[in-house]
Amino acid sequence: MFIQASEDTNKTNAALFSPFWNEIINSLREEDYISNREMDLLSMPNNAGSLRLVQWPLFLLSSKILLATDLALDCKDTQEDLWNRICRDEYMAYAVQECYYSIEQILFSLVDGVGKLWVERIFREVNTSISENSLVITLLFKKLPVVLSRFTALTGLLIRNETPELAKGAAKAVYDVYEVVTHELLSHDLREQLDTWNILQRARNEGRLFSRIEWPKDPAIKELVKRLHLLLTVKDSAANIPKNLEARRRLEFFTNSLFMDMPSAKPVSEMMPFW
Repeated sequence: MFIQASEDTNKTNAALFSPFWNEIINSLREEDYISNREMDLLSMPNNAGSLRLVQWPLFLLSSKILLATDLALDCKDTQEDLWNRICRDEYMAYAVQECYYSIEQILFSLVDGVGKLWVERIFREVNTSISENSLVITLLFKKLPVVLSRFTALTGLLIRNETPELAKGAAKAVYDVYEVVTHELLSHDLREQLDTWNILQRARNEGRLFSRIEWPKDPAIKELVKRLHLLLTVKDSAANIPKNLEARRRLEFFTNSLFMDMPSAKPVSEMMPFW
């Protein structure tokens, strides 16, 4: 459903392009044409990490998760029909994929033991449903807004510097994610399977389930957390970023120059000498 055959090539090209794009963005910030927030939205990840798709500048993906959620809430058709509707907007499709894979990697990095087993089970079930084109049966899409609100609360804590109080809050936020995913998002059958899973049930009853988390320290995970939080919260229109007219002019000049048809150079033997 998600990854296309050409994605590896696209990711390689994005990795080559991003340093040049980011050099322009950095210079705009140094000259005070854009704010720190606009810099976060305009900068492009280096695309050298393990995430399995191209990561675009966030201003291209802003509000796309909210729009995709609305499409899912209105969905009365099959998974394939829903995905085709999402894919009519290429950046919406990228936003949905990045959100999904980022949540997977972030949760894996936060938990261990029984908690990690739960994460593995959830994503195995969802991935199986995707491959079987039965996601609309496995998940109750009407619960997506509350699920995303729980993830937003979690990332809102994780983007800050760790303190004992925040660590307790983040552990509770992960437990809240567990509760809403298991008991509201999943179908009734899957919910029953997880509730009667002995190892999970025992950890929950003993208060060990998500009692502590591993605060993000790896730079790649910290960047994923920051991007996911912005992906879930930014509502600015791409047309309004950046606000400064000179910054817009420079970016337009740069992007236009990438697609100019330059004349082919003549062979060296046919060039006029400079002397």
